[in-house]
Amino acid sequence: MKVISIISTKGGVGKTTLTANLAGYLSGLGKQVLMIDADPQPSLSSYYEITEQAPNGLTEFLTHPENADNCLSKIHQGCDLVYSDDHDNQLQSWLVGKGDGRFRLKIAIKQLTKKYDYILIDTQGAKGNLQDAAVLAADALISPMPPEMAVVKELERGTLSMLLDLQSYKEMGINVPNLFGVIYKVDRTKDAKQFVEYLNNSSKNKSYTMLNTQIPQSVVFKEATSKQIPVTEFKNSNKKQRQKAKKSAASIEALVKEIEGL
Repeated sequence: MKVISIISTKGGVGKTTLTANLAGYLSGLGKQVLMIDADPQPSLSSYYEITEQAPNGLTEFLTHPENADNCLSKIHQGCDLVYSDDHDNQLQSWLVGKGDGRFRLKIAIKQLTKKYDYILIDTQGAKGNLQDAAVLAADALISPMPPEMAVVKELERGTLSMLLDLQSYKEMGINVPNLFGVIYKVDRTKDAKQFVEYLNNSSKNKSYTMLNTQIPQSVVFKEATSKQIPVTEFKNSNKKQRQKAKKSAASIEALVKEIEGL
């Protein structure tokens, strides 16, 4: 089982869309996949149609990890989902008061070791104990990076700072996973090309690694969201849609291949 957390302390960079498309594609390959919506704004929970809703969601998953099996909803794409039911953002405060708060997600996931090939965790665009828990539960971290200076500044000020704060756990033998960046929403402009080069070069001196895959800027992702399907399923739609979606679908496929090698 591989646990991947999609993280960034900046909102609106594409974490939810990336999580849903990775899960949908992996499920289509026959993998057993669980998505965990660890964001009080439950965008991932409504991305795909829920066909069988579990009696409990993220709150029970964290507060009573021994009941993890009762938090697994079924969705139309063949994946399972731990839906977000923390609409008032109370879990952040609750985790602070628990000595093992930052490990509750890891503890709950351990109950599911034999069920899944992949667990993908979508996170809130902020720092906090819930985000720390998502980091410490993961085998690898992926951060979508649109080619915008504000994203790079927040990466250094927020995401990398969060990971630096967790490095002390390594002294206790606890794994703090590596961070991998993926260029997201790339267009064909000269500025975007130069910015991609900047990100790739700057990562050589930073505590993260850029993946080779680049996710293009495309309206197809919005269309797939509206249809509640992964962009890779546009291949099974009409000819015009297939042509529009070919590059976007190929980028998700390429990213999965890189993830498999992490």
